[in-house]
Amino acid sequence: MTLSIRRMSASVVGLVAVATVLFPGIANAAPPSNDDIDTATAITALPFAATQDTTQATKATDDPTSCYAYGQRSTWYDYTAPADGVVLATVSATGSTPVLAAYTGARDALTQVTDSCTSYNHPPSSTFHVTAGTTYHLLVLDLYAGSQVTFRLNLVPASPNDNFAAAIVPAFPGDLTGDLARASAEPGETPPSCDATVDHSVWYRYTPERTRSVSVEQVSYFDAPSISVYQGTSVDRLTEVDCVRSQDRLNSVFTAVAGQTYYIRVAAGADHARSFDLSIATAPALAPGFSANPERPSVFSDIQFYTYPGDPLGRKFASGQISFGDGTSAPLTGDPIHHQYTKDGQYQVTVSGATNDGRTGSTVRTLKVETHDVSVANLVVPASARAGQTKSIKVSVVDTRYDEDVTVTLSRLYENGVYNSIGSLTQRVAAGHTVEFPFAYTYTAADVAAGKVTFQVSAGLPNHYPADDHPDDNQLVGVTTSVRS
Repeated sequence: MTLSIRRMSASVVGLVAVATVLFPGIANAAPPSNDDIDTATAITALPFAATQDTTQATKATDDPTSCYAYGQRSTWYDYTAPADGVVLATVSATGSTPVLAAYTGARDALTQVTDSCTSYNHPPSSTFHVTAGTTYHLLVLDLYAGSQVTFRLNLVPASPNDNFAAAIVPAFPGDLTGDLARASAEPGETPPSCDATVDHSVWYRYTPERTRSVSVEQVSYFDAPSISVYQGTSVDRLTEVDCVRSQDRLNSVFTAVAGQTYYIRVAAGADHARSFDLSIATAPALAPGFSANPERPSVFSDIQFYTYPGDPLGRKFASGQISFGDGTSAPLTGDPIHHQYTKDGQYQVTVSGATNDGRTGSTVRTLKVETHDVSVANLVVPASARAGQTKSIKVSVVDTRYDEDVTVTLSRLYENGVYNSIGSLTQRVAAGHTVEFPFAYTYTAADVAAGKVTFQVSAGLPNHYPADDHPDDNQLVGVTTSVRS
């Protein structure tokens, strides 16, 4: 048995040896020649393209992980820029999509080129600026089993409107699109007041034929650029008209005067310099409004008015006022505005205001003030009683404003300190009149033990919400001070 096993093993070894000779690509295949950063493929001219099999590629222990930490197979390319410019690196594969990143520096001290990682880019591509004489190490990182991977590197032109003097005149209304990765900072360029760090910029020029409010709006807020608007004649002598930061997710709005020229700067920092999509058009009108709390106020209500400009672009009121419709008004401050009416009625509340870009708007809405108020005017209870006696309890209710159905509830105070209802009565009370609600109570032995009985009456409006606008005068308490057997 041992001999057979040895002969079989020898046969297997022989077959492997034959297979290796006849099919050298099947077993013991060598990694790609550019498997390591020290043996990177040198790119001597652009455009450049190369396709290679990465199934046997490996990952060095000191390969950088700043772009993607979980790749399994890396290959390297080196490009030394002969001149300043912009390059576009792309990668594709027959298997899983690799990631790509560019680095500068030595092997043990690599620095990733800002925004060159394609980990979240689909399709995977990276556009970045190169400096004459600098060597760029381009890492292609295959994530899983490897495949046929194609790497390309090309020179691309800078954005045509990269400089102030080359500002593009857009259609109006129209789209403003571009790629800030292909843009740069112009010497002497005035930084925007709202975000001085955005230095990859492009320019647009707009001269209106008539005065209008203009908006430059973000089509998508993902990696939205900063927008600033200027007037002036040179990049170092500009007067800022408007400025919005990318992180504020706002749109630029300004009043464009007929015949005057405005320069629109679209910019981002190096770490967010990529494609953008904006639109330029006449700014939408304001649709001011307000909400009132409570929504159904009375003359007892301290009403809080919350005003808003109704601007689709998100600008706040810079000035304005609210007129309450009773001859009084208050300025718009951004905080809730308090007001109290002195009599019932239908009030025309007007909100008028302007945003800081010059747009104005006004709206009128009716606010109904209606007060429902009844009060317990009197409560008469017996001063004394005997157990078993039934005596009358009289409640007088007055209605100050409207004819109302009023419900009066009579309750008794028990030893646990809680009032429990012992009866209720509903009657119509005319406005300005007083109506008596008659109750009767039969005294008990328990009342004798307590020596007295405390009653409470409560009046309410069962068909109205709230039950009463001034409930402070809706209750009275009366005491039968002596109860005997």
